[in-house]
Amino acid sequence: MPRRRPRQQPDPPPAGLLDWTDSRHWSQQARPCRYCGELTQLRDSQRRAAHKTCAEAALTQQHQDMAAAYENERLT
Repeated sequence: MPRRRPRQQPDPPPAGLLDWTDSRHWSQQARPCRYCGELTQLRDSQRRAAHKTCAEAALTQQHQDMAAAYENERLT
């Protein structure tokens, strides 16, 4: 039987994966995520409702926007 290849892990966001294991990132009350609008009991570091994956995607987008702005500034 051929050996299975290990599952390819996706690259983490440029800012890294967020560590939301602390109980402060949890709330008993579900509220709409600030990014996607779906209900979540998770809270970001400022206690605003947000899914961890949505927050990581937003950080990735911010990183890409900053890199593009830097590149545009460098070329002018």
